[in-house]
Amino acid sequence: MSEGSKSILASLVGVLVLLPVSGAAQRQTDVSGTWVLVEALLVGATRGSLGTPEASGGVPTKGVPTKNDTISGAAFNCGRECTITHKGQTLTIDNAQLADYPGRDKSLRTPAVTLHLDGRQDAVVDSFNPHLKISVTAKWQGHQLQIDSLRDPLAATQLISLDGTQLVVVSARFLNGERRYEMTFKYKKK
Repeated sequence: MSEGSKSILASLVGVLVLLPVSGAAQRQTDVSGTWVLVEALLVGATRGSLGTPEASGGVPTKGVPTKNDTISGAAFNCGRECTITHKGQTLTIDNAQLADYPGRDKSLRTPAVTLHLDGRQDAVVDSFNPHLKISVTAKWQGHQLQIDSLRDPLAATQLISLDGTQLVVVSARFLNGERRYEMTFKYKKK
């Protein structure tokens, strides 16, 4: 190899090393598995108010344990237990064992929810009411998956990540654009 060829090759290698890694090329966190709820915390409201500032005197609380295991109006709901399958740019939440709520038909299985992780807007089935759709976008922010859901007037932003061996879902709830409360769900792999 001539000196000129070696110089060109060295320059090309230097350029490749300096190129930034695109979001698509970054290693994404794989959250596949069957997950069981171990802790749920409510922030920004009292347990009974679920985000009504007037009921809590407008004073946010810090990490109050709650029996709630879902957030209505959000595309991602694992509930007490669910199975997540992450393949390429799709994430499917299946077998979600959701909380009981008024009008829930317990004889019907909770529908699977499939999210596209490329930032495009989709309509997914509402896991609480299969007759309704939720507008959703999902994209990676570093090693966290951000899911934005909208079913007017409700909206939710959820950040999903792994903390050691735990799956952590931080869900912020909005009503008419105003932040109402936040819930943090922690799961362990079954």
